[in-house]
Amino acid sequence: MDINKKTLSSDELLEKIFYYMERLFEEKELSATLNLLTDLGKTLVNSDRASFWFWDTKKHEIWTLAALDISKITIPENTGLVGAAIMNNELLVINDPYNDPRFNSDVDKSSGYVTKSILTVPVTNSEGKVIGAYQAINKLDDMGNDAPFTDADIKRIKLATAFCGRTLESHLLYSEATEDQLTGLKNRRGLYSHYEKFIVPILANKKASIIICDIDHFKRVNDTWGHNAGDAVLKHVANTYLSLVGIDDGIFRWGGEEFIMLLPGKDMMQASEFAEKCRQTIEASVCHFEDLDIKVTMSFGVSELDAGLTTSENVQSADEKLYYAKSHGRNRVIHTIPENE
Repeated sequence: MDINKKTLSSDELLEKIFYYMERLFEEKELSATLNLLTDLGKTLVNSDRASFWFWDTKKHEIWTLAALDISKITIPENTGLVGAAIMNNELLVINDPYNDPRFNSDVDKSSGYVTKSILTVPVTNSEGKVIGAYQAINKLDDMGNDAPFTDADIKRIKLATAFCGRTLESHLLYSEATEDQLTGLKNRRGLYSHYEKFIVPILANKKASIIICDIDHFKRVNDTWGHNAGDAVLKHVANTYLSLVGIDDGIFRWGGEEFIMLLPGKDMMQASEFAEKCRQTIEASVCHFEDLDIKVTMSFGVSELDAGLTTSENVQSADEKLYYAKSHGRNRVIHTIPENE
């Protein structure tokens, strides 16, 4: 525990809120935004840890979009205190979690952390529909000692919860408007919008890369097993990539059997290494469709984004490398085309 932590006075609290609001208006990346909101709630209630959880109703899972001090965690929607708060739209104050049957102590057992108090608040959108939960763990008093959560903490954390809800709702509405119906990924329109909104503002200060890839011999899949099998393969590829990309990475169905990933913060070599990881994962995986086990491979073209080029020109640069990969044996990652080619 941090013994220097103390409950903020009203003036200090107001100053902190203004500080976070200013940074939130400036921040472009979703993960950094949610980290700010998480840290805001942690500060408001003076807790040791805090996390924001998103409810994926399609996959029936709950997972952390931002979690301080711990890595990403995914759990079934009906488990744990977070699951109980979300499924029942119920605010939970638990000051003795190890005696609550809903508390999952597996994380504590694996990390050595001891949870002594938990405050979990459902996060709702503007229509009152639950879309996630905000959780603060281990309340501290003015001396940095363990203390129970109080009614005052509930009032304060609801402020952070409201900001989290509106931020996530805005993100979800944007995603739904540009979604490919088959795979659930963003579509071509979504790529152009994402590029202008999230990539252009950062290119002056950091590197970013693009990966374009497509399924090798995809026509053979449709011709052999039918278009329903082809659709299953497309969804399999999309779900595989979704499990690999980071929260700030953009992933899109470019069209047909082609996919594009935009990777802020990665230079060309880092993006190439990530593309190779994707290639190996797809090659080792199996798409289960009805009584069939379908295996595919994919080819990749990788380029570092150039701020002086348009979105289409950056896509074309990576696409030329994809074409080279397809014409030189497939199932490979290409980031540089030899000069004599």
